[in-house]
Amino acid sequence: MPLILSVILGGISATLLHILHVPPYYEALLGAATIMAAGYILSVAVEAAQKDISRSFATIILALLAVLPEYAVDIYLAYTGGTDPRYVHYATANMTGANRMLLGLFWPIVGFVGLYFARGRKTVKGKAIILDRSFRLEIFFLLLATFYSFKLPIMGHISLLDSIVLILLFLLYARIASRSHLREEEFEGVAEVIVRFRPVLRKIVVFLLFLVAGVLIFTSVEKFTEGLIKTGELLGISEFLLIQWVAPVASELPELIVAILLALKGKTTTAIGALVSSKVNQWTLLIGALPIAYSLGSGRLAAMPLDYVQREEIFLTAAQSLMGTILIADLKLSRGDAILLFVLFWAQWVFPSPQIRLLLGWVYIIISIALVIRDRGRMVNLLRYGWNLFT
Repeated sequence: MPLILSVILGGISATLLHILHVPPYYEALLGAATIMAAGYILSVAVEAAQKDISRSFATIILALLAVLPEYAVDIYLAYTGGTDPRYVHYATANMTGANRMLLGLFWPIVGFVGLYFARGRKTVKGKAIILDRSFRLEIFFLLLATFYSFKLPIMGHISLLDSIVLILLFLLYARIASRSHLREEEFEGVAEVIVRFRPVLRKIVVFLLFLVAGVLIFTSVEKFTEGLIKTGELLGISEFLLIQWVAPVASELPELIVAILLALKGKTTTAIGALVSSKVNQWTLLIGALPIAYSLGSGRLAAMPLDYVQREEIFLTAAQSLMGTILIADLKLSRGDAILLFVLFWAQWVFPSPQIRLLLGWVYIIISIALVIRDRGRMVNLLRYGWNLFT
């Protein structure tokens, strides 16, 4: 029944969103209803999908579908930036805002939900969420992508060579994930009903759920984003801040909803894994797509230029990514880790000046180095795992 209601609600709200001419705030509300419905549908689909495909590969599918709106918005901005330089600025703002929100806000929120609601389950030990060993795959590739991302602010552009490297990195990650071994999952609620279907019927239902959720998200996010932006403009908020923080709220919201729903069911490992996988996707495939879109928009093969502010934004985002990766390299997300990520994320709002934000990036790096010095085993084990992947 909840699944059917979500499909109906999503369909009605998406239809009204396109046939009615309403004020911006109503567009935002209708878009939010559509996205929330799609988020629940996705949570059911990815849970049921784990019956037939590897956990890692199912998580990638979830993460890719959930961030389709983010990809659509950023690629559009980069494409338009080929003829209007202002949009290059917006593309970088949207990409960095979404990435920092994902790691600095969503990881802690889902971690807190998991620690509170999953207490007593095997995925929670003391004041920490214990991740499955299979998540070393996501963490290792996130580390590789993060190391590479520091090159971008140094060079001052995102080139087509960067596109090739980052997209190949994502494809390699997806290939290895798709070959991961199946493992038994505990299914609950609607997903438990679906996995009891005959294999052919079950796969068809899961595919349709993914398709419906993806369509709902893709068709509603533009109206939702525009509604939010226009509402924000009425309040006199700068365009840069709107693109960096308001637009990602629309595009990333399904992901947070999916992760929270999974965490509420006690599947915190899957929830955190989806967010880590999404971070890998955005830090490889999304960034890699930007110069391609920019080149198509400009009508020539070209690197997407980065000005000082954009380079600073990418550096801060890369530094945050480095610390987040090292924090979970030991396959744990403790309450202290979640608090640290959360506090440092909000620090950039308290101290918005460029100099302080640059300093905050170095704070992330210094903490990362301190974490490795205090517990070198976490990085040694992760690098050893990576070595074994390719030998």
